[in-house]
Amino acid sequence: MLGAYAVTATGYGWTLTLDSKQDDNGMTLRYAEVAVLSGGPHLGGFTYLVPDDLDGTVDLRRGMAVVVPWRTQRAVGIVLAISAESAIEEPRSIERVLESEALLSPRQIELAQWIAARYLAPIAACVALFLPPGTPTRPRASGAGFRGLMPKAQRAARQLSLAITEAALREVVQHWPMSKSSRPANLLAALAESEDGVLPREQAAELIGGAAVLTRWLASTELVRQIDDAVILTIDRGDAAHAADSLRRTVSERRQLLLLQELADGALAEAEAKRRCAVSASDIDALEQAGLLVRASASAAQQPLPAAAPLPLSVEQSAAARAIRDVLNAARGGAFLLHGVTGSGKTEVYLAATERALALGGGVIVLVPEIALAPQTIARFEARFPGQIAVRHSRLSRSDAREQWRQVRSGQKRILIGARSALFGPMQNLRLVIVDEEHEWTYKQEDPQPRYHAVAVAREMARSWDVVTVLGSATPALVSIAAAREGQLEPLRLRARLQSEASGPIEIPQPVVDIIDLRAELAAGVRSVFSRELDAAISQALRMDQQVLLFLNRRGMSGLVCRSCGSSVVCDHCAVTMTMHRPGPFLLCHECGARQANPDRCPACRDPRIGAMNFGTAQLEEEVRRRWGDVAITRWDGDTAKSTGSHEALLEEFAHGRSRLLIGTQMIAKGLDLPRVTVAGVINADLSLRESDYTAAERTFQLLSQVAGRAGRGALGGRVIIQTYSPDHFAVQSAAAHDYDAFAEPELRLRAELDYPPFGRLARLTVSRSSEAEAEAESQRVADALQAIRERTPGTVADVIGPAPGRPMRRRDQWRRQILLKGDDPTALIAQLELGRGWSIDIDPAS
Repeated sequence: MLGAYAVTATGYGWTLTLDSKQDDNGMTLRYAEVAVLSGGPHLGGFTYLVPDDLDGTVDLRRGMAVVVPWRTQRAVGIVLAISAESAIEEPRSIERVLESEALLSPRQIELAQWIAARYLAPIAACVALFLPPGTPTRPRASGAGFRGLMPKAQRAARQLSLAITEAALREVVQHWPMSKSSRPANLLAALAESEDGVLPREQAAELIGGAAVLTRWLASTELVRQIDDAVILTIDRGDAAHAADSLRRTVSERRQLLLLQELADGALAEAEAKRRCAVSASDIDALEQAGLLVRASASAAQQPLPAAAPLPLSVEQSAAARAIRDVLNAARGGAFLLHGVTGSGKTEVYLAATERALALGGGVIVLVPEIALAPQTIARFEARFPGQIAVRHSRLSRSDAREQWRQVRSGQKRILIGARSALFGPMQNLRLVIVDEEHEWTYKQEDPQPRYHAVAVAREMARSWDVVTVLGSATPALVSIAAAREGQLEPLRLRARLQSEASGPIEIPQPVVDIIDLRAELAAGVRSVFSRELDAAISQALRMDQQVLLFLNRRGMSGLVCRSCGSSVVCDHCAVTMTMHRPGPFLLCHECGARQANPDRCPACRDPRIGAMNFGTAQLEEEVRRRWGDVAITRWDGDTAKSTGSHEALLEEFAHGRSRLLIGTQMIAKGLDLPRVTVAGVINADLSLRESDYTAAERTFQLLSQVAGRAGRGALGGRVIIQTYSPDHFAVQSAAAHDYDAFAEPELRLRAELDYPPFGRLARLTVSRSSEAEAEAESQRVADALQAIRERTPGTVADVIGPAPGRPMRRRDQWRRQILLKGDDPTALIAQLELGRGWSIDIDPAS
């Protein structure tokens, strides 16, 4: 039955409310607002009835996981609120509770709601950010398939090691059982014992079981081959004997022998042994029972390392650390911008702040922009705080990710390091958030929803959670600089480049930076990818047994550049570089959609030498080998760093001097500490400048500054050579001069004139359709609707730009068009419009 209206007094006056509903027995009904993990685009939560039988057994609270009916299926949901009122007349009922404790705290729910409101994202997708890895995010036919979401503690990791001496192992291997009969093994053994590894075909056929069997086996193996009427070994006779022994062993015998041979090189974690040798638990049990290996707890096998002593801080470092510690001691929130030149020791400030947060009983989250940087950061923090580090990033296996999540939630680990998703880890009593290299675009989530920016979320945590947030960078984002000038961030500066010494840090100079005009190189007849200066610098560094870093700027590779004057083709209406598209080819402006044919001559100087920059890391490696022979090279890019652990392996290979020359793209420009690098070369600085994007100059300056920061970190000093067709561009000149302000001031003035961030906000709407005509019609419909809303909304300051082709214009057979909104609050326009199928919303896009 429906209750009567009641009038209640509040601190703001009189309010009319609705009494709670009651069932036929006079019991008060309760309702839950639930974020349903359905995978759908629904922005808000859904109302469900809390049944009496559930109320009697479980104290349902905010943040608890439940199973709810969803259409004809069942889905997991998170309770956002409990209420005695419902706007739905007869809502469906919650079926059961998955966990007896809340998975999300009230402040996590509130932060999820803030993310949903700021980025116009489904609340369920925002809530899912905080849930354990592996949480089901799609409905299922039956709710019985859903299990508890809380990760269970993994069985203690165990380590395997030999229980016998190396001499005893050699004896065991020599007499390892061969319990399987094999006719190919008989043939291989006979060939191995023959004088020259040759047998007549007739004899070989007899050993293997007939001529037909021999013919089939010869077609399937590379161990032997037939020449005329003889069968000949293609491998060493010793290897043939080993292969024969292997064929006479069962699969289990081969696996066990391989494991013993691997353990001869040192102990292995049991999980790693299973992966590397494909052994089963029964194989390990059999070897353990035979007394050939021992299992021990991995933690017991490893002696905990003592914590490394903190390094002495410089005056600037001490001042920055003291400012952060003061806010931590006051138990209030605060946000800092730590602007320190490359090599200024920002990490030591992070460590000092972390030490204080831990001493106060708090937890710490450290974000890095790339997985490639995680191993180096983890090593620095693990040395200072042994046993306290958990990690989170997309390369972890599901089981490892769940275990790391559990250890953080249980309080076993109090420091969480990872990529942007680590910001949502279940850290207990979180006190400090550190965002290293805060300017990096990788902190912006692109797909799927929610398309949040981790820096913005970290700043909101400082405001609403009383957390201390530290944003650190040598080249801060202009948005952050503007926030610091407006008082939203407290600025901290580290102006001196430092080298750590036992007596304390000493100041060292920035590397010398030379700008090479590629137009002059071309005019001088240089056709190599290496200018004369860079060629000479690399040769000298290799002669002196030093290391070299070569950075290839891959962004904007489809822009056209004149080799004579360095100009690019600019849109007549938007003053941005046009982008080459295929098939055609043709040039397209991604701001207004203007299109033109590819010019056969440079529009500025009429020189015919104009073309796209299509040069990758593989081609650069070939050029290096062609010029410097068999020099050891590490190539670090998306192709060479695909597998788990590949970033660590590549970094270790170069850092330990096993290679002399490092070739890579953006990932090698970010925060790596490589003291042996004396020469850093930027092969072509222009590519990001030619990007049709208002952030092109900012990204170019940041990349060049960061690459320059990789050289000269050791006692040998360093030199940076920037090759460019635009040597006079202020972004290039400022980076070469190590002068952030010289770049920021003119760029901020330009942004203010154009109302681009940080002076205005952007929103991008993108639609996908199966045909180009449908995409064009739908995007035009929404653009017209937004213009109409803009005209009738008082005080609205937001321009509607487009529609224009999306980037890319076609993806997975779907044609894409986009609309850009620019102004003080573009979300106010979008929120008034029902977009429908195939639309995506990106608030504050990275580009």
